[in-house]
Amino acid sequence: MKRLISRYPQCWVLLYFLLYLPWFYLLEQRDASQCTIVQLRIDHMIPFCEYFIVPYLLWFFYIAAGICYMLFTQPKERFYRFTGVLFGGMTVCLILYTFFFTGLNLRPHIDVDKNLFTQLVARLWSVDTSTNVCPSIHVFATMAVQSALTQCRFDLRHPVLYRGSTVLSVLIVLSTMFLKQHSVLDVVCAFLLLWTMHRAIYGAAPVYTPSRRLTYQRS
Repeated sequence: MKRLISRYPQCWVLLYFLLYLPWFYLLEQRDASQCTIVQLRIDHMIPFCEYFIVPYLLWFFYIAAGICYMLFTQPKERFYRFTGVLFGGMTVCLILYTFFFTGLNLRPHIDVDKNLFTQLVARLWSVDTSTNVCPSIHVFATMAVQSALTQCRFDLRHPVLYRGSTVLSVLIVLSTMFLKQHSVLDVVCAFLLLWTMHRAIYGAAPVYTPSRRLTYQRS
């Protein structure tokens, strides 16, 4: 452990989870009947699909893998900017949840015995309330990782893995709506928050994208 810290001293920022996890846990303990419902009409048009539980649960691996990649392969400054966007945005979400208690009423009745996927969904719903939803941390963190991989030119170094990451990130975003975990509004707000955090951390300079390689942000 000492060798790891001496080689990657920037890993100290991961102590953030000692703040995030208990804070989020406490927010989840509030009375759901007191929340403000923020769903839209369009949310009722999106069908429930239990198979999206797979990419939804893969989110935990995706975020962990993204953090590890940025920590172990990227310069300290780039890692600090990435975690500034990621952890900064997550903190903004927690603050908003604290003072603006939002929730959904979209979860349908499901046949738990239908298949393994409905069982997993039922298990998810039993431990994760449909409150503290806007903006969606699930969506925000996913796109923060995907954006960081794009900026460090992951698409040039590992094109196959980058395409896989892109597909998975899209599926994760969709899964939040098809599992009735989040509304379209939650997703839109998550993207707006990501844009805001990028402006705050990176400024207005052009940022590298696969289709605009000549405008790569050197950071």
